[in-house]
Amino acid sequence: MPETIRIRAVAVALRGADVLVVRRHRDDRSYAVLPGGGVEAGETPQQACARELHEETGLTGVPEQLLPVGVDRDAPAVYFRVRVDDGTPAMPADSPEAQRATDGNRYEPAWVPVADLDRIGLVPDRARRAVALAVEGLSGGRPPGSPRPTARPQR
Repeated sequence: MPETIRIRAVAVALRGADVLVVRRHRDDRSYAVLPGGGVEAGETPQQACARELHEETGLTGVPEQLLPVGVDRDAPAVYFRVRVDDGTPAMPADSPEAQRATDGNRYEPAWVPVADLDRIGLVPDRARRAVALAVEGLSGGRPPGSPRPTARPQR
């Protein structure tokens, strides 16, 4: 019987120059991931993305755009730019991740500057690509914080 491949749906939520991540502390390793998880039976990838976002961060969001990052055959995932409601991320106590958390396996949702993604160890590489695409889409191809072009050249 062929193996069933479970696709992950992943949220790329931006707030200014910050991106929403889940910092992971597992055994002696620290890194970060974007909120996301497996698409369940009867669920669309967009629904899974919104559900996982809420389970892992407590925030409510709406997937707005599929980001063209390509698919890794070993760990297939779809990435969505997501508009989130205001609020401070905090994992709900009844979420599956909170139930699995221990002293050696912690989940900490947080807004972090996009510029800090290397420092915090965002994985996998496709997640970094998805963040870059989301930032480009919101800024019209300009780096975050750069001014919009004006109709007349400045003198």
